Amino acid sequence: MANKKITMQMIADAAGYSKYVVSKTLNGKDGVSEATRQKIYLTAKQLGYFKDHPIKQIETAKESKQSSKVAAEEGFVLVVMPNHRYQNKASYYWSNIFNGIIEALDELNIGAMVISSQNNLAVHVKNDNLLGIITVGLVSTEMLLELNKHNVTLVMIDHEDPLLKVDTIFMNNIDSVYKMTNHLIGLGHERLAFIGDHSFSRSFYDRWQGFRMALEEQSLYHSEETNLIRINYSAWSESKKALESSFISRQEKGSLPTAFVCANDEIAARIILLLTEMGLSIPKDCSVTGFDNLAYTASLSPPLATVQVLKEAMGRRAVNMLLWRMENFEFPSEKVLISGDILIRESISSPSR
Repeated sequence: MANKKITMQMIADAAGYSKYVVSKTLNGKDGVSEATRQKIYLTAKQLGYFKDHPIKQIETAKESKQSSKVAAEEGFVLVVMPNHRYQNKASYYWSNIFNGIIEALDELNIGAMVISSQNNLAVHVKNDNLLGIITVGLVSTEMLLELNKHNVTLVMIDHEDPLLKVDTIFMNNIDSVYKMTNHLIGLGHERLAFIGDHSFSRSFYDRWQGFRMALEEQSLYHSEETNLIRINYSAWSESKKALESSFISRQEKGSLPTAFVCANDEIAARIILLLTEMGLSIPKDCSVTGFDNLAYTASLSPPLATVQVLKEAMGRRAVNMLLWRMENFEFPSEKVLISGDILIRESISSPSR
């Protein structure tokens, strides 16, 4: 039985576009975005359309390559940075990721436009020469959907959204906290608690999962009520009062954790201060760990045990991923995990009680 000839209508049905758009694309007409063009080319190739149109296939490949080359020389990347108290490019954490992005783009002679995720400037960004978009940190679904309307390559750092199938880059949060928690267990700690709201971000959730996994393997996990202490660290004054009350109650019952694994360094620094104000000694009475290795953690009293985050590397990796995705649109989206190292410092020791 002879193979059925592939028509433009078949390609349109498979790709999810109108026959008109498919026709414009395969005939090299203007008015079709690069992302749409690439998807239609891929669908046509998979269906075998180019077997009957070999000349068009050669022209298509040549056009795509030349278009990418021109874009790389003349285009720019839109960088979307957080802009609230705990996430902005002036902060210890985000500024280093931002620097990694900008340095990598500068080396490639690619320009950058930086906007805040807290305003509506994305709707005013023109698509002319827009290569792609890199978002940093927590970005609302509404903002992401607005950005996605630009129909260019999108890479997200330290955040993901179920509505978008795009490339993402995270620290290996689960593995890093799993290692830190196992180190504490190895020191003899049996009463441990994770401090942070695991619903705040995907990173916090993964860190909680790494903590819980380590406890479960040693039969030390009891329940969220026992092993998880949720706080809203953007409203610290309220959280501090609740924490102090909880710690005093647990201390009176003899159930105060001997080790606190905090979702990040900022939380850890505040926990150390709170415990010290309560008359407890760190690490004699309680060990405390953080995550991120922010610049000030080594100078805390005592210096904070934490996880080293390769922040500049995350920024550079995002740029590399963006450019690779522009040339390899047909591959499924990827989630890249950057390894981190645990840094053992004086804020942890064997439990004395």
